[in-house]
Amino acid sequence: MKNMVSRLQPTPHRVMPVCCCMILALLLVACGGGTTSTPTPAPTPQLSPTPSPTPTPSLTLYTGKGYSISYPQGWKVTPNSHGVFFIDATNVYSLGIGVNSNLDGIISANTFANDSISGTKKAMKNPQTETMPPTTTVGGESWVQKSITGTGPSNGQSVDVQVVVLSDNHPAKSANTQNFTIIYATAKSLFATATTSYFQPMLNSFKFT
Repeated sequence: MKNMVSRLQPTPHRVMPVCCCMILALLLVACGGGTTSTPTPAPTPQLSPTPSPTPTPSLTLYTGKGYSISYPQGWKVTPNSHGVFFIDATNVYSLGIGVNSNLDGIISANTFANDSISGTKKAMKNPQTETMPPTTTVGGESWVQKSITGTGPSNGQSVDVQVVVLSDNHPAKSANTQNFTIIYATAKSLFATATTSYFQPMLNSFKFT
């Protein structure tokens, strides 16, 4: 299981917002399959100006390992061996998906989610658990849902960020079971409108294949 962590290496960026760094670190933990391995350090984040989300944009289909999802046109797509990252042109809104083999669903979806939340606390100051429904439906299945807020450094200042972690084992118990972890994040002040404009349309488009 520990070797899974090393397979998902973050794509290097010289300038990256705090929410993108957190998603990279969280997916590293999620792909560790419940281990306590330390995520690869991310570069010092720098938050770009935070524009208000625009109305829901046109979506482009992306097909991953056992799933498909649509993302807003103009967003950057960075796939690797265990996941994919979707980041908008302003580097403010980010969503990542990690997929890992999980024979017979031996590691619960809740464990993957808890490990991801624990990982992000290390990248935040004053982390606080956000109250959200414990589950949500994505792709016709019930996913574990957890959220956390906190502050991270950006150009010497503190930036308030909110991160949501979703986790599901699909199929629930079989030799082909895989854990799917979706993590999305943005500045806390933009979270509600970003969820409506970007994240929820992406989640609504998610399908298992």
